[in-house]
Amino acid sequence: MIKRKDEIKPRINEDELLSNAADKLVSNIAEIMRRAKTEEDLRIGFEKSLEPILKGIGIEPRPIYESLGIEKRAIYRGRPDAIHGKIIIEYEPPNAFGSESAVIHAYDQLKGYIIAKAKGEKTDFGESLKRIIGIGFDGKSIFFVKYLGKIDGKIDAIDEKLFIRQGPLDINQDSCRTLLTYLRAIARLPLSAKYLADKFGPKSKIAPIAVSAFVDSLEHWGNERTKVFFNEWKRLFGIVYGEQFSAQRAEEARILSKIYGINKEIDFQKLLFSVHTYFALLMKFIAAEIINLKESALAFSYSHQLTHSSKNELLEQLTYIENGGIYAK
Repeated sequence: MIKRKDEIKPRINEDELLSNAADKLVSNIAEIMRRAKTEEDLRIGFEKSLEPILKGIGIEPRPIYESLGIEKRAIYRGRPDAIHGKIIIEYEPPNAFGSESAVIHAYDQLKGYIIAKAKGEKTDFGESLKRIIGIGFDGKSIFFVKYLGKIDGKIDAIDEKLFIRQGPLDINQDSCRTLLTYLRAIARLPLSAKYLADKFGPKSKIAPIAVSAFVDSLEHWGNERTKVFFNEWKRLFGIVYGEQFSAQRAEEARILSKIYGINKEIDFQKLLFSVHTYFALLMKFIAAEIINLKESALAFSYSHQLTHSSKNELLEQLTYIENGGIYAK
């Protein structure tokens, strides 16, 4: 039996998951610090322990070590220790931040790395600059660096006084939770037309699979409710397109089938209905994702929860979405 929409709750306890991950990271760092003698010991131990923790909160680690790329190195001569997407980590020897001069040195390096990385990005410089975060880490303490000034995309408009440093902070659940939250938030792809088209458009991996599934369901699994929706859709689009909706349907079906990789003959209207259904569902997922991030850009992904649901839980959540539950909430 499908639960009522007001009975359905998110499967993942987001706060508990992140807190547990932060506790695990604190424990790992303490173990690393018992053995680490050098900056390299600290870097290798931390990066190795970070990977399974990131996977546990839905992030696929893709770190880059000691490289800003040719263009970025031409802008800034230094080399960051590790780059995780939009996050740059600068490691220092264990307990180095007991010295204020070491903190300032790492802080200045991170500012340079952030500017260099933003200049080397192929997107708007101002937007890139605001999205990059620098992290200084010595095993005992951690600090965060971010540019908070307004910028109109002009490189020469940078005011280094508008870089903000938070910390150094002791390594504990709160500071590690902040680190993991940044890593999780920065890992998301921008919600732009280009990325949406690449990930979900006709040339993506998922679109042909989804449209084929809808076509198969419509032909073989459809119930009376589905038929009612399909007939209403035909009526509405018949009004919109008029005679064009019925003319040259065989050729239109062939073209559309080729675009979405449908390897069988299918009625044009059924195929177009399946394509529209796919994009309608996609729009609902995007809307649900935006609503879920409304209060904080660092919140868990709603879609990520769906991918880790059982069949019954997924059916419950899809029903919840179709009934307007998350939007009303």
